[in-house]
Amino acid sequence: MKQSYSYLVEKPGRSYELAKQMIPILISWAQEKRSPQYYSTLSKTIGHNTARIGRQLGVIGRILIDLKNESGENVPLLNALVINKGSKIPSGGLSEFIDGYDKWSEKKKRQAAEKTNDKAYSYKNWPWVLNALGLMPYNGSTEESIRKGLLKKDTSEGPYHKALKEHILEHPKLFSITNVKEKENEHILLSGDRLDVFFRLKDNKQVAIEVKSRISDDADILRGIFQCVKYKAVMSAECFAKGQKADVDSFLVIENEMSEDNRKTANMLSVKYIVYDKLK
Repeated sequence: MKQSYSYLVEKPGRSYELAKQMIPILISWAQEKRSPQYYSTLSKTIGHNTARIGRQLGVIGRILIDLKNESGENVPLLNALVINKGSKIPSGGLSEFIDGYDKWSEKKKRQAAEKTNDKAYSYKNWPWVLNALGLMPYNGSTEESIRKGLLKKDTSEGPYHKALKEHILEHPKLFSITNVKEKENEHILLSGDRLDVFFRLKDNKQVAIEVKSRISDDADILRGIFQCVKYKAVMSAECFAKGQKADVDSFLVIENEMSEDNRKTANMLSVKYIVYDKLK
């Protein structure tokens, strides 16, 4: 068996460039036995920001099959690890690698995808695959890279951000907010912070909503998570300073899928979030 098969990924074209970035991520998902992820999640993880990655996944599938044929190593497919957001199953493009897949019922497609993923989950030689292809393991987003991302210009401002804020303000029931007494965009806290959307309910409960539109990147959404923590703390402090009971809440509304790293952070900090893509 040869030591290097990097020529399989070192081919010209944008699809091969993206495939080289995606393969380590897919391998890390297989190693961690994660449930299937959306196409948009994989794309966003590499900063591609489009769910249309069928061509790149086709390239990845062919690379792994070529590696399997040329090395004799029984390398599993990774393509079924990503699914369509609507159907919750891989797209018909998987038929290139699973004969007849595009003609099957959804139930049979799901069973085939699960069987394919089980092979990827149980495969122990993924480090060899990375080494053979000359790729580095995916280590996730580091804190330093996220902090650098926060130094960028805030990409959430603009017409999409404004439209989403106003939509939430006028349709609170869509976000399980009822009995509204007061509502306001850009509500100012005593800390000087401005809340994207603020509601005071008839029982005096206060709700702060941080909004991140469809053009917000992972760093901006991470900032939104911590802003929710901050707003809830400041609103509670305002209540305490007035001798009032602190009945406050905050949550995040985003238009894109939450990345795996950000999802973990939000869950760790008990920050609620809603993916609302009805305006897209």
